[in-house]
Amino acid sequence: MVTVKINGDIVRNEDKWIYDWFDMEATCPKDVTAAVEGARDGEEIEVLINSGGGDVLAGQEIYTVLLGKDNVTIKIQSLAGSAAGVVAMAGKSQISPVAMLMIHNVSMCGASGDYHDMQKNAEILKQMNAALAGAFTHKTGKSEEEILEIMDRETWLTANQCVEHGFVDEIMDGQQAPQFVNSYSGMWLTDELRQKAADEKKALENKEAEKRKLLEDLDFYGV
Repeated sequence: MVTVKINGDIVRNEDKWIYDWFDMEATCPKDVTAAVEGARDGEEIEVLINSGGGDVLAGQEIYTVLLGKDNVTIKIQSLAGSAAGVVAMAGKSQISPVAMLMIHNVSMCGASGDYHDMQKNAEILKQMNAALAGAFTHKTGKSEEEILEIMDRETWLTANQCVEHGFVDEIMDGQQAPQFVNSYSGMWLTDELRQKAADEKKALENKEAEKRKLLEDLDFYGV
């Protein structure tokens, strides 16, 4: 069996190294794709979700990688929130008796401009909401209107409610309470941390380059 862990923030492939740099949990589409493609034909794939969500496009990509695969079982161990909740809709699923699913509207970070830009951003957000609603309608059979209403009021669902409304297929047996890995309040990675990681990485690369140059000079002079 192949186990895929979706822990911490869901992030873009190009940002994953920053989380690794700071030794913080995160999951990117490349992680999931590699695990799925590495599975042998017919081998069972277990997807464990402990995430408050993150980048919408990264979540959509992971969802699509897992979608409809007969050998994939998705298990919500603590929280499947936001983008992680979308991922949880990709196939047959189970949920711990103490876990929760959280569904809400898409948010936009770093927006700027005049009122025309803000109106355009509002329309983009509405379209993104409709796109994500597709994952929930596909899983539950509920209408887009009903799902959008659930998203609009930021809905938290218990394990029993998830099964009752068709978001999850069944409740796991014999599960202990897992560690709560992440929250829905926002992603850990900020622009400041991104720059800090880039600066530290560059400084380390420069130091290594200086070290290699010194060794080359010593070797040239026979020292």
